[in-house]
Parts: sequence; structure tokens; C-alpha cells
Amino acid sequence: MATSMGCLSCWSFFWDIIHDDEHISTVPETESCQINETRICAFPNDLLLQILHHVPTKEAVATSILSKRWRYVWPMVPRLEFKEDDSESVGWFIEKSLQLHKAPKLDSLVVELGPHCPVDVDVGKWVENVVNRGVKELDFNLLWTAEPTGFPKCLYTCNTLVDLSLSNKILVNVSSPVRLPSLLTLSLRFVVYKDEESLVSLLSSSPVLNCLKVDRHKDDNLTKFTVKVSTLKQLHYNTTRRKDGVEDEEDVVEENEVEDDDDDDDDDLNRSLVIDSPALEILRLRNVLDYCLIENISCLHIAKLGYVHNPDHKFLRSLSSVIHMYLYLTKPMVAWCNTIKFSRLLEFYFVPSNLVDWLEPLMYLLQNSPKLQILTIDTDSTCLPPSWNQPSSSTIPECLLSHLQIFRWGGYGGREDEK
Repeated sequence: MATSMGCLSCWSFFWDIIHDDEHISTVPETESCQINETRICAFPNDLLLQILHHVPTKEAVATSILSKRWRYVWPMVPRLEFKEDDSESVGWFIEKSLQLHKAPKLDSLVVELGPHCPVDVDVGKWVENVVNRGVKELDFNLLWTAEPTGFPKCLYTCNTLVDLSLSNKILVNVSSPVRLPSLLTLSLRFVVYKDEESLVSLLSSSPVLNCLKVDRHKDDNLTKFTVKVSTLKQLHYNTTRRKDGVEDEEDVVEENEVEDDDDDDDDDLNRSLVIDSPALEILRLRNVLDYCLIENISCLHIAKLGYVHNPDHKFLRSLSSVIHMYLYLTKPMVAWCNTIKFSRLLEFYFVPSNLVDWLEPLMYLLQNSPKLQILTIDTDSTCLPPSWNQPSSSTIPECLLSHLQIFRWGGYGGREDEK
């Protein structure tokens, strides 16, 4: 009886928490709503679980008020998601949800705590709970004002973990033993590293890692970021001068602002990115102020280069095998445009900097891309070449005469009769 009363008390407390939220409606009272509720309640449990799988846990718990049957539905959902900006009771709510969760497996846990959430919650306890239950996907985003928090060692020896995402006020502190035999996708967004060895241990202990996504701010405690993963196929790497916080993820080129002031802070330029991943197929670099050294990536198919500070010839030559390339052309790149042959390039998306006279470098790039089939130029009205001379037939790039099938020019600012 005590257990039953405790559960009823818990449900009452849950309902008190969620009842005040504007986005949670109360029990339907109109006849039409009652009919719809009856229809929903007639659904089999498997279908109800699929529905609740796609809503935040707070809203899933709210369905418990519908009937006694619903109280036993949400605890069987294999995914828990908690996103709070300023809830004082978020720690209690998450702990109680994990306690009441009765599904035979917990596939996914998503936790996002905003800047006004309490900082005295036991995040490590939540991690231990789900690791012991064979979690496959773990996503933590801590935006609070506290110092970066570390996670328990059991996280880095989780045999079932497939997808791990750590963002913002998190300390990556990895010490042996480390083993993540199932990890395929790793996302490290604006975290802080205890030291370089923590990063090396984390990557080297992920024997099947397929995709790595990295966002770095200037105070992450690393000078050299080494990506040496033999199985890696995708690398997404972005830097910012911000000390913390998440940048806009929209896929929009904003590198002009970076390039305009790229000499303002020399400390940013002492860092380096080293890539040694022979199976790499997709490389995406954006707003990269670090020195880049690429080794042994002969399988590269897709390269997307936003602003890259002062790339050298070796870096650009390592991209010569790509099939699809997105390039933000900066002043340091101009000198190398006529020296590198892109013999396999089929699709080229070209975005010139406003600070570059880009027409001649583009012609060199086209001459060195004999198999090019798709060309896109993306400019704004302030980024037109200063002059244009009609080329002779002998200087027209081969790809324009024989292989090019699609040509697009976004932001073209010339006369209508020139289009």
C-alpha cells in the first residue's frame, strides 16, 4: 500500500509540474474531444508508444491524466527527452522519470538544460543509470552558467553506445580504460578538454567511428586537435572566436567577416588541425582559423571548405581527388589555383571572397578540372570581377567545351542582355 500511495503521490507531483505549462492542455471536455480521446485510447499500445516516442517526455507524462491505462504507457517508451530553460524542478523530474521508466531497454536519452536551470543536479547519476541499461544514443547539451562538468568513467566504456553528442558546458576528461566498441557518430560542440590525451584516447578507443562533428571555441584547452581514426568517413569541423555558446547552424557563408579581421587575435592562429584518416570520404571545414595539415586521405569524395586561414599548397593538394567541392576562395588560395589538378572533379560550387579578384583564379581552376559537369558561382552584387575579356578558343577550359552540363550563377549583377 505504501508503494501505491508513493506512486500516486509521484503522479500528483508530476501533474503539478506540467499543469502550469501553457503548451500542455487539460483534459478535453467537449463532446467531440471526448470522442477523439476515446478513439486514441482504442489504439493498441504499440501505436501509442510510437506516438509518444516523438514527443518530449514532459508531454508524454502529461498523458497519464487521461486514464489509468495511460499511466503505464509512457514508461515503456524507449526514448526520453528533457529540454528545459529555467525549471527549478528539472533535476527531480528527470530522476523520477528514470526511476519510473519500465521499458526493457532505453535506446535514447536527450537532455538540454538552459542557462537558468539549477546547477546542483547530479548529471553523472543520470549517465550511470542509462549506461547500465544499454543506452544507444546519448545527447547532453548543458547551457547553464556553471563550470564545465565531467561525466563518469562508465560513459567511456559503454559497449552499447552508438551515437554520442556532448555540447557546451561539458568537460571531456577521458582516462584509461576506454572502450566504445559500437560508437559510430560522435559530436563535440563547444566542449572543454582536460588535455590533448583525453581527445586522443576518446578517438583511438572508438574502433568503428564513422562520423565526427566538432565545433570549437577559443578556450577549449587544446592547441593541437588530432583526428587519427582509420574508420572515419565524415569529418565536420568548425571554429569560432567565441569563448562559449553555439553558433548558428544554418549552412550560410559568413566567412567575409572572419576574413576581414583574421589578424586581430594571433592566439587563435597558434592552434592546428591534423587529419590522418585514410577512409575519409566527406570533409567539411568552416571558419577554420587553425593551421590545417591533412595526411593520407586518398578516398576523399566531397570537400566543403568555408573560410580556412592561410592554407598551404600541401593542404590544397590533398583535396585533388575530390569529386564534389564547395570552395570559399580567399586571398591565400589564389596563388595555388593554377598548380593543382582536380582530375576527378565533377561538381564545383564556387564562392569568392569580396576581397579577391576572382575571375582569373576561377579560370585556372576550370582549366585544371577537365571532367567538370556542374558549375555554380555564388556571389553578391559587390563581388563582381573588375573586368572581363572575351577568351580565345585556345584558352577556354576544356570542361566548358566538352563536359559541362549545368551552369548556375547566383547573385549575378550584370545586365539582363548578358544573362
